[in-house]
Amino acid sequence: MQTVTLTEAQRHLPELVRDLPRDGELVITDADKPVARLTPLTARTSLRNLSPQSVGAVLRPFPSSEDDTLGEMLDSRP
Repeated sequence: MQTVTLTEAQRHLPELVRDLPRDGELVITDADKPVARLTPLTARTSLRNLSPQSVGAVLRPFPSSEDDTLGEMLDSRP
């Protein structure tokens, strides 16, 4: 968050607005009291533009018919 005086904001508004996505928020003060807050607008993302993320780290693959998991478990018994 960046804080500037009203006078500074009037002088440098284009630059301050351009830096909003990076700085996140701008508070404008007048006589050391906050009077305004500028925040960047986030672009709305359409659901059509979202791509699915991998769930491979969460889900284990289904064993193939070649896997003998039960046999391995039985063989490892004491």
